[in-house]
Amino acid sequence: MTCMIPEMESSPTNTFLDLIKFYKDREVRRISTFADVAGQLDPDYLVAAYARARDSAPRRHDCNKLYFVDHSGPTNRSKISNRKEEHLALALWGESQTSDPMVLRNGATLEILDYQTPLKAQQRDKGVGKLDLFGLIDGCRATVIELKVRPTTSNYGDTPLHAYLEALAYCAIVEANASEIANEASTKFNRSIDDRPPGLVVMAPQDYWAGYVEHPRAGEWWPILSTLAMEIDKILNLETHFLGLRDTAFRMGTKGQDPQLIGHHSVFSVSELYGG
Repeated sequence: MTCMIPEMESSPTNTFLDLIKFYKDREVRRISTFADVAGQLDPDYLVAAYARARDSAPRRHDCNKLYFVDHSGPTNRSKISNRKEEHLALALWGESQTSDPMVLRNGATLEILDYQTPLKAQQRDKGVGKLDLFGLIDGCRATVIELKVRPTTSNYGDTPLHAYLEALAYCAIVEANASEIANEASTKFNRSIDDRPPGLVVMAPQDYWAGYVEHPRAGEWWPILSTLAMEIDKILNLETHFLGLRDTAFRMGTKGQDPQLIGHHSVFSVSELYGG
C-alpha cells in the first residue's frame, strides 16, 4: 500500500496536515487501506494538526451568526438531503425530546441538544459542514456526535477512521468556539457547559459496525483505531466513545413529516462486538 499521509515539515509545531482534507483522503476512505493508515498515524502528528485546526477555526459569532439556529416546524426540519445520516440525526433528536439520556458503558449519560449544527462562518470555509448532532456528556460536557449509516447491503459507508477524523476536526472547531457555544446553550437550552475540551462520539446502527468487523479486507482495525483514540484523548483531554445503536430502524422524512425511529433502540460500545 502507498500511504497518503503527508510528511511533517521540519518544525514539530508546523505541519501541513489539514484534518478537514485528510479525513477525505482516498486511503482513509478505502476499506482495504484505512486500518493500515490508522496504524501509521503518530498521535503527536494528529495533535499538531488538531491544534492547527483549532487555531484557524471559523468563528460564526464574528460574522453575527449563531450555532443553534431555528429548526421549528416539521416542514422546515424535513428540508434535508437524502443522506440517511441526516434523517437518522433528526429521528434521534426527535426521540430525545421525550426520552431519558442514553446511558454509556462507563455510566456516563449522553443527551442530544441539537442537530445539523452549523460550523461554517463564511463561504470560504471549504470542507466545513455541520455537526450531525450536538450533545452533552453528563449534562455539562459539549459533545460532537458524528453519525454514520450503511447506505445499502453492498455499500458499507464511510470508514470508521474517516468518521473519527471528521469528528476530531469538528471537535477542534467546537473547542475554538467553546465560550460562544456555551453562552448560546445557556440562553437557548438553559444548560451550563463546562470549559473542558469536547467529547467525541462516533455513532452508527449495529449493521454499520458489523459490516466493518466482518469485512475480510478491513483488517484488524478496531484495536488500532481505539488505541489511537485513547492516546489522543490523553493528550488533548478529549473523551471519545464509539457507539452502536442496536435494533435501530428509522423512517425517512418527507415534506411535512419528520423522520422517525421505529421500535426500541439501545446503545452499546463497539468494543462489545469484539467481546470486550
